[in-house]
Amino acid sequence: MKALIRLTAAVFIITACAGAVQGATISESIENSNRAEANRERDGARKPAGMLAFVSVGAGDVVLDYGSGGGYWSELFSPIAGGDGKIYAQQTAGERFDSRKAALTEQLAPFGNIELLPTESGTPLPLEDDSVDTVFLSYIYHHMHYAEDSGETFPAKSAALVSEFLRVLKPGGTFIVIEHAAVESATRTQSAGWHRTPPNTAKADITGVGFEFADEAPGLYMNPDDDRMNVWFETGLEGKTTTFVHKYQKPN
Repeated sequence: MKALIRLTAAVFIITACAGAVQGATISESIENSNRAEANRERDGARKPAGMLAFVSVGAGDVVLDYGSGGGYWSELFSPIAGGDGKIYAQQTAGERFDSRKAALTEQLAPFGNIELLPTESGTPLPLEDDSVDTVFLSYIYHHMHYAEDSGETFPAKSAALVSEFLRVLKPGGTFIVIEHAAVESATRTQSAGWHRTPPNTAKADITGVGFEFADEAPGLYMNPDDDRMNVWFETGLEGKTTTFVHKYQKPN
């Protein structure tokens, strides 16, 4: 009888612990009523079901959504990570963030596990070493891969930021990069002018800092009418560009 009681207690504890970290499914996350209507309207272009499956955030995970903007992806990651998870919605500190802080705080509060993380450009991230499961970077890399004073080499400031991502990620943690694709033959100067990045340039930059290339989702955002040599917001391709999606991993 005592053994049965101990077994029953153990099952209860395991079940309770499992429930504590239970997160939403992908479809439940997309349908979450707390999502901002403006973000819902972007689902057609952003294809969240496919992206969330590729990123593979789990219950209890910690995610750094770097350059989170209006919180599109933070809102989607939040229900999946669940009550034991944490989403850091990074923003660049300054007047623009200050003007949006109150509205963003109100928008994200119902999720319960999203924390706004304003940081100064060029400063270390205020996060512990090996504390994050996933770093997510959506349509930011074209601002990072080129600087006028660096020419055709990866800018030191950007390399330092990628090194920060490497530092805060847990061993085996993932770094996701989504970016408007430029033709592979484009220089950094050319592609930056188009607000795009050649996929192999990103891959060389990021693995050069110490990440391992893990996977890509080549069919998620493809447009045969996009020649990848244009300024997408001037050519009617906003939300319709051919976009690369890379997954990198911090070595164990």
